[in-house]
Formats: sequence, structure tokens, C-alpha cells
Amino acid sequence: MLDANTLEVICLIFSLIFLTKDKSRFWLITIAYLVVVVITELFAKYCGRTYHNNLWVYNIYTIFEAGYICYGLYYFINDYINLKKFLIATYILIIAIFSYFTFRYGILAYNAVTVSIMSVIFVIYTLLYFYLLLKDENYVDLKFHPAFWWIGGVLIFYFGGTIANIFDEIIQQKFLGKYNTRVIIYFTLNLFLYGFWSYSFTCRARQRKICP
Repeated sequence: MLDANTLEVICLIFSLIFLTKDKSRFWLITIAYLVVVVITELFAKYCGRTYHNNLWVYNIYTIFEAGYICYGLYYFINDYINLKKFLIATYILIIAIFSYFTFRYGILAYNAVTVSIMSVIFVIYTLLYFYLLLKDENYVDLKFHPAFWWIGGVLIFYFGGTIANIFDEIIQQKFLGKYNTRVIIYFTLNLFLYGFWSYSFTCRARQRKICP
């Protein structure tokens, strides 16, 4: 069975193929972010095997994750309305929650509170984007619309993650064959996220050729 790290590497390869020549700051930052994602996953595996605790690695990564997703939401929603101040405030709120949780429980405890709140907030923003897209009177070919696929991946991943967190105690105890149900759920969510993102990169390359 493929793991999340393999999906991340494939997505990074797609970004290098289709986004390297892009002049947009967001798409270039996307490449850098995916490099961080892959390095984080590899380093977390190393820490897990060597020190038997890699939660602090994922906790620190949460800061980069929140920053990138907030920026991506701003980049796409800005086509309709300006939410720059709201998204900056959102990121500051996430940092504040992260800092409080870390101060109280330490960096070695998984920061589930921050991840849960962050996920709900991102779902709300993605739903706002789709609402604005539906109201848009201009024709949009969704098959080749990079924003649609990038936002779609974010919505599925964080909505599914929120539901999984709510029922975490239940799904932890369920198995499909030798695989824990939680592992299967998060692999599927990662498959949607990085699959949609990879396709959005091809759409962006196509868009760049049509409108250089």
C-alpha cells in the first residue's frame, strides 16, 4: 500500500514539472511548501524510529501548513472579494492557539486543538469560495480551472479530517484486514488532496500557455 510520503513526493514532482517556469509568487511558493512537506515527513519518520516521538515535528509543521493554506485561500478568493485582513487575523489566531497549547502541554504533545480549529476554519473559507464561484456570472471551465481543483482538495482534506477527529476514538479501534481504519481514512484524504493539487498544477500550466 502506498503511504502519504509517496503521494507527497509525486505531488512535488508534478509541481517541479508544471510550476517551475511560473511567474506567480503563489505557485512558486507551492513548490517550496511541498519541499517542506516531504522533508517534514521524512524527518518525522526518522525521529519516530530513533527517538520514538515525532509529534513535535508535526506540531512545528502545522505553522507552515496554516501559513501556506491561508495564503492560498487569499490568492484564490481575492478574485472575488478581498479577505486579506481576515486571513491575516485567521493566521494570527491559529498561531495564538498553537502557542497557548504548546505552552500548556509542551511541544511533545500533539497539538490536536490547533489542528481541529484550523480545519474547521479552512472548511468555512473553502465553502465561501465555492459560493462565490457559483455566483460568478462569467463562464468558468471547471475541468481546467486550477483554483477549483486546489480549493477542492483543501475542502475534502480538512472536512474529512474534521470528521475523522470527531470520531477518532471509534475509528482507532476498527480494522480493515491488517490496516487500521484511521490510517486508511487519512491515506484516502491525502490521495484526494495531493491528487487534486497535482491536477491543478497541470491546469495552471495550461492556463499559463493560453494567457501568458
